[in-house]
Amino acid sequence: MDQERNYTDTTGKLAREAEVTGITIALYAELGLLDHIRCSNGTRLFRAGQAPQVRKIYAERMANRGRRSVARV
Repeated sequence: MDQERNYTDTTGKLAREAEVTGITIALYAELGLLDHIRCSNGTRLFRAGQAPQVRKIYAERMANRGRRSVARV
């Protein structure tokens, strides 16, 4: 129970703080990029203070858009 108190941000709150969409937050959570728990009703709760991390992930992903992951020989 004590650990759950650290998880206070909803998807919407984190999305607003990080200036991204809720879909982006959900995707990062599913990819394992964000620390979160699921409540019994399916709601995701995120550890407070992850907005800077979301912005960093977003910026890195946008910088790599269109790049191929396969090395050219």
